[in-house]
Amino acid sequence: MPEFLCRLAYPSGEIVERAYAAESEQALRRQLEAKDFLVLDIRQRSPLVRLLGELFRVKPRVSAKEFLFFNQELRALLRAGLPVLTALDILLERRKNPTFRRALVDVRDRVRAGEALSEAFAAQGDLFPRLYAAALASGERTGELPGVLDRFVRYQTVLMAIRRRVVQTLAYPAVLVAMSFGVVALLVFYVVPRFNEFLQDFGMELPLITKVLVNTAVFCTEHWTWLLLGVVGGVGGLLAWSRTAGGRIALDALKLRLPVVGGVIHDYTQNRFTRTLGTLVAGGIPVVQALEMTSRAVANAVFERALLQVANRVREGHALWESLEQTGLVSDIAVEMVKVGESAGALEEMLGHASDFTDEEIEYRLGRVITLFEPMVILFMAVVVGGMLLALYLPLLRAYSQARY
Repeated sequence: MPEFLCRLAYPSGEIVERAYAAESEQALRRQLEAKDFLVLDIRQRSPLVRLLGELFRVKPRVSAKEFLFFNQELRALLRAGLPVLTALDILLERRKNPTFRRALVDVRDRVRAGEALSEAFAAQGDLFPRLYAAALASGERTGELPGVLDRFVRYQTVLMAIRRRVVQTLAYPAVLVAMSFGVVALLVFYVVPRFNEFLQDFGMELPLITKVLVNTAVFCTEHWTWLLLGVVGGVGGLLAWSRTAGGRIALDALKLRLPVVGGVIHDYTQNRFTRTLGTLVAGGIPVVQALEMTSRAVANAVFERALLQVANRVREGHALWESLEQTGLVSDIAVEMVKVGESAGALEEMLGHASDFTDEEIEYRLGRVITLFEPMVILFMAVVVGGMLLALYLPLLRAYSQARY
């Protein structure tokens, strides 16, 4: 869908510039004028510029913790009986993140112009979770906006706690791996070249393994700029590829197949799916629509594609548990709980139980990661670093043995 840059004037007289996606310029102009905007200028963004911008732009972010605090404060203000616009004005004064502040200014202006709060947040794109706007819409329909915010705060708090545990546990193995590569780099770029000078002074014949190590170190030290450019280019190309549809699916599938760590990633993604779906169902959103929203919230392209297929099957009349089972991505116990929840009319409750069970599975897998990863890294260090040191000292050992006999 083409993207247009629009310069608009609000009824209040404020002039802003925003990007919109629409079928055509005429359709977008009618849509904006229907919302009482005065359209000053519309120009279509070049598809090539848009593609390059999508691949290489650094996306602005609002941290989950900051967004959680905002919703806690918004919930308290709304429970106190303040109007939405007044609450937004108060919360704007407390925002220090410029990206968040600009977005909230836009949300406030849109609400002041007559848009619903959910529509104003949905217009911010990927800056905020898509399910947040959907949850707000359900609260606006039922008149229970503070209650919806309360459920979202509980949901976000649990997800943050799980993510924190996963990150803290995987940080230690990551540090060990980084230290291992650091030691190897120190040997290749500093120790081996100086040891080579020492060996050349003796003029002795070097074993094959020592020649390979020395030649590799010499090549790396002489061409380190090209190697650095190659690494930077490779990482940049990988990041650009990962932002394409095919790249996202391939990388996310690889994450799920990683030894040891892949199980943790799978359980965390499944936990996010069941908790998100349970939160949306509890807010009164139909299952098909909730599945489509959840697919965009799981942050894994493989799960997203499978959940969209599940939504289509449920729309056609198939049972949710049966459709989930066919994906092969959801555990048997979670499928069984969904089956019971559908049969008993307690889908929200059983999704919560499935999430709690997955929490325990994540804890178990994290323990296995620590148990298995540490000896694996130590073994790597012993083989690689020990092999390099042996290759360096092998000529000296040979010379010493020949001198004795």
